[in-house]
Amino acid sequence: MDFTSKQRVQVLGIFRLASFVSLGLVFTVIIIGAFLSARGQELSCSDWPLCPTGFSLSPGGKYFVEYVHRIIALIAAVSVYITAIYSIKRFVKARKAATAAAIAVSIQIVIGMLVVLSELQPIIVAIHTAVGVLSLALALLTFILSYPVFSGHPVSNRASSEVN
Repeated sequence: MDFTSKQRVQVLGIFRLASFVSLGLVFTVIIIGAFLSARGQELSCSDWPLCPTGFSLSPGGKYFVEYVHRIIALIAAVSVYITAIYSIKRFVKARKAATAAAIAVSIQIVIGMLVVLSELQPIIVAIHTAVGVLSLALALLTFILSYPVFSGHPVSNRASSEVN
């Protein structure tokens, strides 16, 4: 499918926005996880995926921050998946990075479940942290590749020829 220059810029803009949102959400999940850990609340909600109170999400409730962590993790995963699907269909230059980010986030969710079910086994917590950092790195790489200068996108070739 051959795109006009205007369509290329539009695809690039949509992909850049999606990858930026995904990057921000993955970062937010990591920060909330670190906050939970620093407060000693890693197992405040020992059920997975819901806490003992089900869907009760009262701001002053015992499980509020844990719920926020899990809900933002779910939203981040959906955002990363949408970015990966969009890259497969429309933005080939970032396809590998976006797909790898989606796979890493999927693995991260499973490991997060194992962290809760294993009651914070140190090796599983360490793996959870490592895969979280990997997910962030892949989301960042996907975002970086949304810029024509880094991706070799045709818009960058046109822009560089106009400068000369």
